[in-house]
Order: sequence, then C-alpha cells, then structure tokens
Amino acid sequence: MYQGGSYYQRPGGGRFPAHGSPGFRVGASTQITFVSRQVVESPENSIHFRLYGNDYDVYTHSFLCYGKDQALKQALTQQLQPGDTLLHDPCFHHGYSQKRTWESVTSTPCVTAPWGSPTSSPHPDFTHKGTGNATLCQSAVRRIFNFSQCGWGHCSFNGVFQPAVEGKFGAFSAFYFVMNFLNLTSETLASSKEKMVQFCSRPWSEVKQGYPDIKEKYLAEYCFSGTYILTLLEDGYSFTSDEWRDIRFINKIGGSDAGWTLGYMLNLTNMIPAEAPDTPPLPHAGYVTIMTLVGLLLTVLLLLACKQFGQPACTHSKQII
Repeated sequence: MYQGGSYYQRPGGGRFPAHGSPGFRVGASTQITFVSRQVVESPENSIHFRLYGNDYDVYTHSFLCYGKDQALKQALTQQLQPGDTLLHDPCFHHGYSQKRTWESVTSTPCVTAPWGSPTSSPHPDFTHKGTGNATLCQSAVRRIFNFSQCGWGHCSFNGVFQPAVEGKFGAFSAFYFVMNFLNLTSETLASSKEKMVQFCSRPWSEVKQGYPDIKEKYLAEYCFSGTYILTLLEDGYSFTSDEWRDIRFINKIGGSDAGWTLGYMLNLTNMIPAEAPDTPPLPHAGYVTIMTLVGLLLTVLLLLACKQFGQPACTHSKQII
C-alpha cells in the first residue's frame, strides 16, 4: 500500500508485490494497488500491463483527499459547528492546546465546511484542545468515510469498488513513518489497537518530554495519524486480523527509498522494461574456462599432427643455407 504509488519487481523475483497506501502519499491522497484473482467489476480500476516478461491484471485506486494531512482537516471540520470557538478533540493528547484559524482547516478543496463556504466562518479562529481518547478518535475518523453507499459487489468506501484484498502488501511513505514511530510495524492488529489506546491517553506534557527532538506540530498529530491508518486499513480496505500479517511496513526497496516518486521516475525514464532482460548463457568465468580448454585441445592436436606426419615446420631446429 502506499500514499503515492509505484510498482516494483526484480528480474526473476517471484510474485508481483501488492501495494496499498497506507501501498499512500503523505499529503493529499492514498492509493491501493494489488493483483487480484477476482473479477474487477469497475473497468476504471483495472490495469493490464507487462513487466519483466510477465503479464499482470491489477486492481488500483487513488483516493484524493485521503492522505493523512487532508484527512485530518476533514476530521476537524466534521467536529466543528458554525460559531464554535473551542474544539475538544479526542485525537490529540490531553493537555494539548493550540490556536488555529478556520482558514487553515477549511481552505482546501477536500473540505466542505458545515456553513457552506470553505473559507468564510463565523469567527476567524478557534482553540483546538486535546482530550486523548483513542476510541472516540476512531469514531471521529470513521465519520470522514462513507461505508453505506456501494453499487458494486464489494466496496472499500465512498462507493468505490474493491475486491477482497489478497497477497502480500507493502505499506510505505506515511504508513511506514507513522507506524515506525509508534513501534507498530511488527504488531498484530489487536495489539496495535491496544497500543494506540495507551499512546493517545498519555498527557501532552509527558509526550513532549519523551520526544524532545520531534517538532511539536508532527508529534501532536501521531495519535490521529495512527488511528487514521488503523481505521483506513481495517474498515476502509477491509484487512482482517489474519490478513494484517500480510502487510509489511517498509522504508526501502532493494536499498532505495520506497515512495511514489521512485516509481514515477522509473516509469518516465523507461527504466522498467516490459520484457525480462536477456541472460547470457554462460557467466564470464565460464567463457574463460571454455576458451582455455579449446586452446589446450588445439595445442595437443597440433603436436599430435606434427608427430604423426613428421612435418618439417614442426621441428624446433632450423637449417641455415
């Protein structure tokens, strides 16, 4: 999975790895991509391509406005009402307090303000206070998804078709950075939920003291970001507890940083071939060995020929006339 997208396959390397994002990009969108053995009912979500000599039928979708930054703005707007000057937010730690302008939250195409206009508001700013409750935070996060609308056999959210997830998934970009900070990259789904409850309930003063080198803006958002990722994966993409084991939160692929920019660059420069690269029949050492044996064989044959036919040219002495 990723927020931002790319494909990756090493020559001769096994199955095409599935990606879902959280295979998403940090800012504005989240993507999920994987090979599905089921019928992809929605043609716009189906891609057929050839990579390293193998054919793939891939399901893919990019959800604009569901990268974690834009998702946070959606969640804040869902909790605000016209005229509010104070927001008690369960997705931020108890003791957290910050003055925010309405424009900083609503001045984006991803947000529909409850009073209609995305930039105007009854008051220029409001106070954002944390209450630190992971359970209520998940409820707030779920409100930015529409799970009721679906015109297909199966949907993820917002009426978008998605077959059941299958295969191994790589979650990178924001998925990796958030889950790595929270030390959840190797945890089960149940354990991840428990640890998020514990983390979100910690007082803001304690969190700041424990992570003095991290900017407060980013540190304050980890409770929301972790809850959002868990909700997106479990409720949005429908990963079960068993399927959770198929997700790897990764930072590097083949020694290179994983991210949508890597795949985009490789695609534009045509560095991802449709056909598998030609493999020489023998390695360099094999060629050297064969040439050495051929040389020795020719020498032996030449000596035998000289001995057999007694050719003057084969003698080592020369006559001087």
